[in-house]
Amino acid sequence: MSITEFEYKTGFPALRLTNSNGYSSVEILLYGAHVLSWTTNNKQILFLSDKAIFAPGKAIRGGIPIVWPQFGPGPLPQHGFARVKTWRLGKTNTNGDVSVELHLSHDEDTLKIWPHKFNLTLTIRLKEKSFYQELTVHNEDNHTFEFTALFHTYFTVDDIKTTNICGLNNVTYADKVDGSKTKTDTNKILEFTGETDRVYNDGGKNANPILINDCIQVIGSSTTSDIVVWNPWQEKAKASVDIGEHNFSKFVCIEVGHVHDSVKLDKDQLWKGSHEITLLK
Repeated sequence: MSITEFEYKTGFPALRLTNSNGYSSVEILLYGAHVLSWTTNNKQILFLSDKAIFAPGKAIRGGIPIVWPQFGPGPLPQHGFARVKTWRLGKTNTNGDVSVELHLSHDEDTLKIWPHKFNLTLTIRLKEKSFYQELTVHNEDNHTFEFTALFHTYFTVDDIKTTNICGLNNVTYADKVDGSKTKTDTNKILEFTGETDRVYNDGGKNANPILINDCIQVIGSSTTSDIVVWNPWQEKAKASVDIGEHNFSKFVCIEVGHVHDSVKLDKDQLWKGSHEITLLK
């Protein structure tokens, strides 16, 4: 097993983690602590748009962006700032499961738009057929602050129109395509026939592990029990410069996090949230 540092595309420092037999590997940018790729058994699990923009200050379309401290629109940039900041490499481990820690702390720029002192640690651990991420938030300020957090994971699929998701039946969700109306998913299998943008409230607690096409399993922790399911469909994908009209059919986002309300974190306290993705077959 190994951890290799390299330069990705236009000068972005990156890491490649490979397990002992070369069966599984993951590529991570320090920019955004952004996981670009996870390959196992010669199968690419994550979707990365061929129109993705790699430039400072721009979010990267695909892989696993880290959404923090704000989910969606609000006073901060869309989905917060963690995904467009350069993180620092911390501890690495090649004994047993290969893993790395990445860190992000407050600076002058973050304090101008979000006046709170913090330290984030993202732990990434690679096994032969599974991939694990844990985000730790440390409140380093002298007051309480609030945030939302999400692993915005893009999964590769052969065709969104034949993709099915299991494990969300009988779970309440906000349907953002229909004015954020509260609904309950009564179907055992979720299929896609148009734009989908749903926030399942506590889906990870009340439902079984999420299965994508019966071959990929996604599990969140008790603190990251909300599930966002998203696909923009053709028209919105066409209007997005970093997706493209035909790419909508190639991915589905199954996003684990805490977004239905804000986490309130007292001074000098820690919050941890995680997810694990496993290839079943």
